[in-house]
Order: sequence, then structure tokens, then C-alpha cells
Amino acid sequence: MSETIRPATVDDAPALGALHMACWREAYAGHLSAEFLARATPQSSADRWVQTITRVVGEGGSPPLLAELDGALLGFAMGGAARVDDAPRETELYALYARASAHGTGLGQRLLDATIGGRPAFLWVLDRNPRATAFYERNGFRFDGATETLPDFENQLQRRMVR
Repeated sequence: MSETIRPATVDDAPALGALHMACWREAYAGHLSAEFLARATPQSSADRWVQTITRVVGEGGSPPLLAELDGALLGFAMGGAARVDDAPRETELYALYARASAHGTGLGQRLLDATIGGRPAFLWVLDRNPRATAFYERNGFRFDGATETLPDFENQLQRRMVR
């Protein structure tokens, strides 16, 4: 078995869209309604990834990193320059997801290390997500008190963590 972490290309968008939605269903089944999760399709996610990868690469940034095991996608992560002017750090972790089957294998750690390393950074995590919170705390992130409600995500509350 061979694990690889590599940059995504536009050609990866269909598989990345499917992976993204599978990870959402596994991670957010207790947080988001079944109706919301059913509306979030692999195709709509793939279309957004085509746009994101094209834009980021065109701007000279880093595309998401994909984790593969024997050709099957198991996770992805993306980070880069902070997306807001008043950010607490210059680097932001935009996303990090791994399939539930890869939880506890160190894959999330390898993706985090490959994406932002040990640099000072910040991220947003859904409230009441103890698994993700514990992972980020092990990596030196702490809640700084900032919160945000996500109207397009069934008004979920997210909390900012900073390292």
C-alpha cells in the first residue's frame, strides 16, 4: 500500500467533489439536516473545485493537497494567505477533511503538516465538533473567542482557533 500527498489539478475535481461530500456526510451528519446534505452533491462540489483550483493556481497560490492510498482519495487540505484583512495570523487553514475510515491513522496530521507545517496560523471549526477541536488543540491551536454564524450552512456556529 502506497500513500501519496500531492497537489490537486482541475482533472481531480470530480473525485475531489465526491470526496468532499463524503467527508461532509461523515463529519456533519449530527450537525446538518439530511435535506441539506442531500442538496450538497458531488457534482456541485466538483464545479466549485474547478473554479477554486483554477483561480488559486492562476493567482500563483497552492491548490488543495490530496491524500491518496493506492489511487483512492482519502483526504484533502488547503491553506494559504489569510482571506480577511483583520486576520489574527497571515496563514489560514481553509479546510482539512479525511474519510472516517482514515481517522486515527495520522493522515490528518500528515495533511496538516504538508499544508501549513508548524507556522502560526488560524482556522475556523464548527462548534460542537469535538474530534476536530481535539486534533487542532494537539497541534497548538486555541480558541480566541471569535465566532461566526454561517447562514448558508444552516446557521451553524463556527469558532476561530489560532496558533
